[in-house]
Amino acid sequence: MPTYLYYGIFRRWRWGCVAAALAATAVLSCGGQPGGDEKFTLIAESMGDVPLPEEALKIDNLAKAHDDSMATRWTSCTNMIPGFFVEIRFPGRRKVAGLVLNSEPSPFDFPRKFTVEASADGKNWEEVARGGKKATRKGITTIDFKEPVEAESIIITVNEAERFWWSIYELEIKYAE
Repeated sequence: MPTYLYYGIFRRWRWGCVAAALAATAVLSCGGQPGGDEKFTLIAESMGDVPLPEEALKIDNLAKAHDDSMATRWTSCTNMIPGFFVEIRFPGRRKVAGLVLNSEPSPFDFPRKFTVEASADGKNWEEVARGGKKATRKGITTIDFKEPVEAESIIITVNEAERFWWSIYELEIKYAE
């Protein structure tokens, strides 16, 4: 089901993944949620003029972003374009303080500029972090939110084109206590 996202005064229409991909989204194990369900759904999409390649949307590719193996990765399968994003959906609200995107084996495969937004209801979004190259050291991007947020969904959006692919070998959620 499409949702509206607001970026300042701009309103963009966001479509879900291809219907088949949405119907069978990968649920990935996610450690560290105190007293709660330890699962989330990971979705890759594009709000830009250029869609992500079909390979980047496949469940088996998405599952590689959190399979406890630095030998596998989720990848955009193409150069980064503004509007590419990864969405993390929780089965209920989680108090989140930040994220870590590990692309250490491919240290150039990280977004140079990005925005992170969170939503407690899937309809109203707020920017919780904005970053650039300084957020990444040796392929590990650490994103600390301005303050912990209650979220059902979190979106990380690429804001700058780059000739490298976007890769996530391991995604870590930093839960607030």
